[in-house]
Amino acid sequence: MKIFLSAILIIVVSLPALAADDSVYNRVMEKRTIDCGYFVEPPFTLKDEATSEYSGLAVDLTKMIAKELDLKVNWKEQISFATFPEDLNANKYDMVCGSIFALPRAGRMDYTSPYAYVSMVGYVRPDNEKLDKAFNDVDWSDVTIVGLDGEGATTAAQKLLPEAKMQVLPQLSNISEMLLTVASGKADVAFVLPSVFEDFNKANPGKLRKAKLDKPLYSYAVGFGIAKGQEEYKALINNVLRQYTVSGELKSLFEKHDPDGFFEYPTVAKESVK
Repeated sequence: MKIFLSAILIIVVSLPALAADDSVYNRVMEKRTIDCGYFVEPPFTLKDEATSEYSGLAVDLTKMIAKELDLKVNWKEQISFATFPEDLNANKYDMVCGSIFALPRAGRMDYTSPYAYVSMVGYVRPDNEKLDKAFNDVDWSDVTIVGLDGEGATTAAQKLLPEAKMQVLPQLSNISEMLLTVASGKADVAFVLPSVFEDFNKANPGKLRKAKLDKPLYSYAVGFGIAKGQEEYKALINNVLRQYTVSGELKSLFEKHDPDGFFEYPTVAKESVK
């Protein structure tokens, strides 16, 4: 019996040490670097394939947060939308430093406070009039929606429009490939951020247009993705995001990267900071 109780005591005493070893906060502070998972989605994250340089709103925001905390940023790897919650919890990277929509994701991960609010808008070929009506008047059973496995707009379409046909692209496809699928006639509509469409339209003018629906498919809060249970690390990032909201630095980032005003962002009333 004494041996059994001693074994239990050893296990219980060891638990805090194991938890500390799994702390993203401790790991980041020890190496002084945030290892980022990322994905390309204008204007939040862009990658120059020739130079491997990263730019965009989320990139600048991540760099600013890191500088504020005297940390460096390592753009470690491109995420898979289907597996990134598990990858976060397996410590493949410390944070998804991009435009992650705050989805429930079955409690597999957590999010920082939102730094943006976005809406998913439908885009169709110029001659396709199926969606030129009120959202609720569309015969969705006659519509094929293209999506990306695990991506926010796809999840919303599957939940809200179960009668529609879905063509789901592999996880590692680029988000803009949804628009290419519509342009090629393999699907009727893709729901993406307006900024993604604008970037696509520059390279493919006239191939697609905005559907004349009376509302977007869905709206999301956008933040950074982190592993579940990492409250200390989440507080670290949130404290900086909160300060940037009050100081106006977040507003300046949106003025730089979203001059057309596609997105909203957190603000505070002037009276609250006097």
